[in-house]
Amino acid sequence: MNPTVVIATGDPRVINPLSQVLMKRDWCILITKSKLHSILNILDNKISFFILDFELPEDSSMELISIIRAIRPRLPIIVLSNDYSLHTRKKLAQVGVFYHALKPLHISELEQIVAAIEKLTQEDGINELVN
Repeated sequence: MNPTVVIATGDPRVINPLSQVLMKRDWCILITKSKLHSILNILDNKISFFILDFELPEDSSMELISIIRAIRPRLPIIVLSNDYSLHTRKKLAQVGVFYHALKPLHISELEQIVAAIEKLTQEDGINELVN
């Protein structure tokens, strides 16, 4: 079974490069514009990691991260944003975000992130990360 990722964004500038990198590596991709659907996808599927666009137009992204941490404490979370302030980076580090990427996304950076996730899932076992 191919690993699966949930991407929470409505931004084609995020979807297109991520899809390009992930499809090359045979990942299953679930894309949603809704934070609620993100949670449902994480509950219903064996997700290897979660990518959150911090600019989704719903409730607080930090609240969503807290919910995901409660249901899948070891799930790697990648946050994409236009904000790279020290304040934001500290808050994301406090909630255990795996990686904070600045928009616009660069293919080489995405490939390195995905390679790190693949290595992590191989070392720890994918079932360990999703449970």
